[in-house]
Amino acid sequence: MSKIILIAGPSGVGKGTIEKELFKDPALNLSFSISATTRPKRVNEIEGEHYFFVSKEKFEKLIEENAFLEYNKHFDNYYGTLMSEIETKLNQNKNVLVEVETNGAVNIINKLKKEKKENILISIFIDPPSLKELERRIRKRNTDTEYQIKKRLKRAKEEMLCKSYFQYIVKNDNIDITIDKIKSIIVDK
Repeated sequence: MSKIILIAGPSGVGKGTIEKELFKDPALNLSFSISATTRPKRVNEIEGEHYFFVSKEKFEKLIEENAFLEYNKHFDNYYGTLMSEIETKLNQNKNVLVEVETNGAVNIINKLKKEKKENILISIFIDPPSLKELERRIRKRNTDTEYQIKKRLKRAKEEMLCKSYFQYIVKNDNIDITIDKIKSIIVDK
């Protein structure tokens, strides 16, 4: 039975690196969930590959129709995970990898529980070894201002309070071991 593989964790914890490695393993049979958004398409983005670009009116109609597994509004634009996108991939016998921010992940967990569909979900929270190490990783990326770093660390503390919602908590203190643990979780479920 195909599953929704839900991965969440604070910014800088290594989700992108982990996901890149997971997609290299054909045994995991992964497909990536493509989100819908109301923000304008950027020059290098491809419709249906990076996002599904829709109008605000269309997005709000989809909200009314309960078409999203989760959605949020960020800087005046909506972003959401379409249930139809997930169902299409599950029906193709693919495991669907969904990466959303932690609040969105908790909303997905609660929604699937409420709908008695939690059997199709594998929820994994990627935990940093420590806040000090998380800060080191964020600083090492050299992409954020001091203000943004402080904001990310504050948000990380809030996100870490939500990890008990997840079926699995995997501490990323060694990327290779973390990837192996997550692969085992996916294969064994």
